[in-house]
Amino acid sequence: MVKFDAFAGGIEIGGLRNMLEIKILICYVLNSVKTPMKRNQICDALQKTGLVNYFDANSAIDELLENGSVLEQEYVNEPHLVVSPKGGRSALELANILLPGVRDNAVKAALNIVARARSERENNVKIEKVEDGCNVTFEIQSLGQTMLSLTLNVADEYQAEQLKDGFLDDPGALYSDIIDRLIGSK
Repeated sequence: MVKFDAFAGGIEIGGLRNMLEIKILICYVLNSVKTPMKRNQICDALQKTGLVNYFDANSAIDELLENGSVLEQEYVNEPHLVVSPKGGRSALELANILLPGVRDNAVKAALNIVARARSERENNVKIEKVEDGCNVTFEIQSLGQTMLSLTLNVADEYQAEQLKDGFLDDPGALYSDIIDRLIGSK
């Protein structure tokens, strides 16, 4: 029988309430994503899925750092976490303890968070308050070259933030849609 030694608060039905399972899941996610992640990104991924609460995720990360299953390293000038070879082997050997849906949901959430972070690093959005609302300027860069710069005027900061979030979720979609419209394929 599985011992429940994690908090139930903030966890949805089917979420993890056993610290060993939480540690396995964290190692599994880091091993699957193959990109260093910040501590808060891992916690966000697990919380968004309702699998693990914030406190247990952080506690598990501390234990994994202590036992060497997870390592801290610099990535894009900030401390990030990576799975060690030991943690990767353990995650793969013990992954069958976790339900496939749990593993898949956590990895999908983590991949979305990593993609969003990359989008924020590689693209620029500037919000400028003006007399009649806000100007929002979107820039898509590739290999140091500006591929698209577009400025829209919106009524207020709330709309500006919504546009910023939508753009950073998938900047390539805006670029493709504009190209498609201009060449008449839509």
